[in-house]
Parts: sequence; C-alpha cells; structure tokens
Amino acid sequence: METALEIQESETIKEPVAASLDDDSYDSSGDDGDDGLDVAVNQRKIIWQAKDFSIREFLSMKQDGELELQPEYQRNFVASPIIASRLIESILMDVPIPVVYLAEDKDGTLSVIDGQQRLTSFISFVEGKFPNGTNFNLTGLKVLKEWNRKSFQQLDKELQTKIKTTTIHSIIIKKESNEDIKFEIFERLNTGSTKLNEDEIRNTVYRGPYIKLLAELSENDTFHQIVQKDNFKNRMIYRGMILRFFALSEKSYVNYKSSMVQFCNKELRENRNFSSEKANEYRNRFLHSLDLVKVVFGEHAFRRYIPADSQSSQGRWSDSQINMALFDLQMVGFVNYSKNEVLSKADYIREAMLDLMINNSEFQYFIGYKTSDTDNVKKRFRIWMDKLDEVIGSNSYQQRTFPFSVKQALFKQNPVCAISGQQILAIEDAEVDHKLPYSKGGATTIDNAQLVLRYFNRAKNNKVMDN
Repeated sequence: METALEIQESETIKEPVAASLDDDSYDSSGDDGDDGLDVAVNQRKIIWQAKDFSIREFLSMKQDGELELQPEYQRNFVASPIIASRLIESILMDVPIPVVYLAEDKDGTLSVIDGQQRLTSFISFVEGKFPNGTNFNLTGLKVLKEWNRKSFQQLDKELQTKIKTTTIHSIIIKKESNEDIKFEIFERLNTGSTKLNEDEIRNTVYRGPYIKLLAELSENDTFHQIVQKDNFKNRMIYRGMILRFFALSEKSYVNYKSSMVQFCNKELRENRNFSSEKANEYRNRFLHSLDLVKVVFGEHAFRRYIPADSQSSQGRWSDSQINMALFDLQMVGFVNYSKNEVLSKADYIREAMLDLMINNSEFQYFIGYKTSDTDNVKKRFRIWMDKLDEVIGSNSYQQRTFPFSVKQALFKQNPVCAISGQQILAIEDAEVDHKLPYSKGGATTIDNAQLVLRYFNRAKNNKVMDN
C-alpha cells in the first residue's frame, strides 16, 4: 500500500550568522538561513510504502544488486564488532528492531537512508564477514554468552533460520515523490549518530554521472590545496562547493532564486545523467576557473579580509574559514574570461577584490549576511562582475591605479603610513595613494606615490597632502 504524505511547511534547518564554513560546519551552502522550499501545493507530497522484509530477502536483494546497502556517503561501516554482535543477540532474544528507511531510485533499486549499520550487521553475519573482510564471530554478548566466538555457520540450524526469517519493518520512499520534498524528508529521517549533510544526502537522491563527476573533481589536488579542509573533503562538502559553482555558472546568477540548496538540487536533478561530452565541458570549466583562482588569489582564495576599524588600524585575513559568497564570485567570475585576459591583470584583480572587502560597505554586507537571499546574491555578483569588467576591459583603470609592483617597492623601502606615521604590518593593509590626487591631474607614477594605511586614506579623501 502506498501513502501520500503532504508537507505543508518547511522547517528552517540551520541559521548561522555569516557566509562562512569552519571545520565544524557541514552546511555546504554557507548561508545564514535559506528560505522555505518553493514547491507548488499540489506537489508537496511524499509517496511512501510500508513493507516488511526478512533478513534473507535483504541479503538476496543485495546479492542481486537491487539494494544499495552502503551508499557512497556511508561506505565505511562504523559499528564495532561488539555493537554488531549485540544486534544479532537482539534478534535471537526477539527484541524489536527499529524501522529502516529506504529510498527507491528511478531504476527501482533501493538504497538505505536510515538503518545502514543495522542491515550491514545482519547481512554481514549471515555472509560470515564484515565489509572490511574480517571474519564476523560474535563477541561481547551479555545475555547469550554461550554463543560468543561463534560464526553464523557454527550456530544451530534453528538459530540460523530464526535470523534469516526475522522481518524488519521498512518504509520505502517511492521514486514518484517530489524530489525537493524528498530531499527535505531525507534530512528529517537522518537519525544516525553522525548526521548526514546535504551533500551526503544528494548521493542517495541523485546518483548518476553528475555525482561521479563531482566525486572526481573533489579529489583534485589543487582544489584541496586552496580550500585546505580535510573535514570538508571527508564529508563531501567539496562536492557541494563544486556543484554550487556549476549551478551558478550554468544557470547564471541572474536566474538565481533562493534557496541555494534547492537551486543546486535543481541543477543536479536536470543534468544528473548528462552525456560524457557535457561532463567534459563542466570539467574543463571547473579546472579553468580553479587554475586562475589559484594564480590570482593564492593562499587567500575564498577567504575574507576583515578590514581595520576605529578599534584597530590593522586588518586581518580570516584564513580559518571559507566564505562561500567569495567562493561563488572568484570561481564564477573567471568563467567567461580567457587565461591571458586574467593573468595579464592578475595583480589589479586581486587588489580590486581586496578593496571591495575593505572599502565597500554594501559588498561587505552581501558577502557576510543573508547570503542566500535572492537579491543579495544578484547584487554581490553585479558589483564584482562590473569591477572585473572595469579592471580587465578598461585602459583607464590602469591609468589611475598603481600597479602592485609599486606597492611592493614602497612597502619594502619603508612600510610606514605616510598619513598617520604608523607602522604597516601587512601589505594588505596598505594602498598606494596619489600625493597629488588623480582627479586633480596627479600622475600614476612612483614619484607621485605614497604608501598609506587604507583606514586613514579613507579619511583623507581627495585632499592634497603637504609634504
């Protein structure tokens, strides 16, 4: 019997305060609160079926390839031999086994949403080995101690039959269910000791060539060198970041509509079985942007610079956190520019991004708060895309902007602010100022250049300094 469950409202799953991901965060959207799911009323349904399967049936389905017992996100069986053995003991003692949740894929195969450790324990015992290949002999039993050290084959025939014929109540989420709602339900059914994040759940909902490409690209050494988050890689957050890049670059930020989770799911759903030609196009796009990000932004790629303020004249890099709003801009921004166009202006581009993070209050807001909001996503992209176009496409930009080489030379010569007299500790805190303002005819040459702290230069405005 199949049942339709209507979802009237969506819960807000998480609401961090800024668009950053740290080592303890599994939210690959990096947002400060997604809007509810945008699903028509007549589509807010989960189709599910209750069914009892015996352990013998589960074993048969696994052997026939009809049951994905360990989806990729759960490839490591983590239950200890003692815990697994006590699950077998529970069966022999007729202790009720909690319900198992399964997902039906388009081809009719089933994968485990919740209950993977239990099913793996049962099937492994009957097969005689754990997934890692070691023999499964019962151990640590507290009640049926006489069966410790015994394998399935060493049990009496009656006990073997009891185990194989034990039924487990299962709920099957049918393939006809709306996939956005299905994704939401998977999150709610996720009851394991280590909660699955949205990217791990996607590996059950959207298996196919697209997921395989994300898995491949998440192993890219350059990407890992830039992000430097082992936890993100292990928990598949790298895949979510790459999917986010594809969604925003393929559909364009102009067509973005919150939430980011749903926007990315739509991209994955529509292209989950794309051709090898399209997969190669996506791969080349990613590698193109990644290479340019590495050269232009280096070790500070995807990181936010916290500007100086009235409390401190020195800023700092937030190197411990990945800012997903900056990830979007830096990766997507380079998609439509050639390597020659970007590399020839690399210093100017890097300085332009730094200047926005320090001096543009709107930009600061758009990369720090409500980052999944539809308007905020579009506004921050417009600011950066306009700036990129100005830097790369306008000769006048170079005419009024000092090259980075001048900044380096002045910093090496005397790292002291020409306005305040304070020591400049980091070159990022400095900018090169025209002694005679450009607007008043001052030339963009080293003779008319002075090194200043950005914070104090904001106060000077266009006034001519006395020297």
